[in-house]
Amino acid sequence: MIVLGALISVGNERQRKAIDSISRQTQAWAIEDLRLKRGQVEANISIDNPIAWLNTAASRALGRQTQLSAPDIAEDPFAVSFVDHYSGETLVFSLLSPKTLRKLSKAKRSELSKRTSQHPLIPWRKGIASFEMTILNAGIRFDLELPVAWQAITKEQVNNEYLWVYIIPT
Repeated sequence: MIVLGALISVGNERQRKAIDSISRQTQAWAIEDLRLKRGQVEANISIDNPIAWLNTAASRALGRQTQLSAPDIAEDPFAVSFVDHYSGETLVFSLLSPKTLRKLSKAKRSELSKRTSQHPLIPWRKGIASFEMTILNAGIRFDLELPVAWQAITKEQVNNEYLWVYIIPT
């Protein structure tokens, strides 16, 4: 009976890895397909109001209306937080994935006790929801406009095609 349970467990894990791989491949194909359909876009992209652009992209990705306040920039790791006036929640935008932030949180626990200012994502708390923003959910030109908008908001130059939004409940 124990051997049968172990065999089923190994089979389930193998199946989960295969499904994850298919999901990643499908997402990569969809992104490439959108890029091809988008065609040639002008090389000079300008965003007049980067916070309004980020607000629109976040609304699309989250599937609900958002109204972002003035940005609050945190460093080490770099993140930009806003209060959503509609929900009252804090939305934190970062280029780092949840997995990376959890690792940083564990590594910086002792260092955090020495700091006077708190980072909105470190230490990692339960109840923080995370969403990855890509051209699949935030707009067909998201990967082209993100570096321009991010630099306008943060004065930091990036070359990412995705952005993570973390929702910190009130």
